[in-house]
Amino acid sequence: MSVFEAVMLHFTTKCAKNCPFCYQKERRAKPLSFFLSLIPHIAPYTDRICLGGGEPLYDEKHIDFCNRFIELCKDYDIRVSITTALPKQARKIRGADISVSFDEFKFNFREFYELIKNLDGVGVNYLLIDRNPMQTFARVILLAEHHPVFLLSPKFVPFRLHPFVLTLLQHENVFCDECLYLTLKYGLRWKEPCGYAHKLISIHPDGSVRGCSFSTNIIYKLNSCGDWEKAIEACKKEKARFHCPYLRYISGPDGI
Repeated sequence: MSVFEAVMLHFTTKCAKNCPFCYQKERRAKPLSFFLSLIPHIAPYTDRICLGGGEPLYDEKHIDFCNRFIELCKDYDIRVSITTALPKQARKIRGADISVSFDEFKFNFREFYELIKNLDGVGVNYLLIDRNPMQTFARVILLAEHHPVFLLSPKFVPFRLHPFVLTLLQHENVFCDECLYLTLKYGLRWKEPCGYAHKLISIHPDGSVRGCSFSTNIIYKLNSCGDWEKAIEACKKEKARFHCPYLRYISGPDGI
């Protein structure tokens, strides 16, 4: 049985965007060969690796790496997911689950919709940061006609959680991340823990291991692939989290 539901692997700092809420602050990255060599070490602990960055499909070199990574993971029955903000590049990836990120800092919605509407089998990660809630509602319903849509709560920036989110989640093709689910269910103080360091972990470009992609707390620093077991032991000592320290949730009129 897998220890982690997923291992988040951020292998690059490269990105063409400059989003104000970006959690990727590192400027140094280990060579791509390091992350390929990690696969057999990670394999006994999970059956899913999620590739991210930075932008994992930044250029042809990154795309080649992703395809090679996917092929190597097949030997260990590991499914690979990739989150990208470059839908045009998604067609170049073979054998992975692709999600394309949307928010108003990355795309004009009409432009985004034209880019993604003919991409079969691709999900949409929709960041709930729009200023117009009714516009968000209409956009998500439109996208959900052809794609699974995953609603994400923004981190590090203020946002208001509107009641319409509960209505959207009744749609058979609309889902939400764990943080949003727990916040909708319990408010800011949860009665059950999130997956931090126990159901999932995150490996950052510099080799630092953290409890989730947003965490600023370095649990262990991988100097070599052989350090992986030590990182796992360090994660076991992390306390469960019953709130998200990275949420900047605003309550008030028209909010939950």
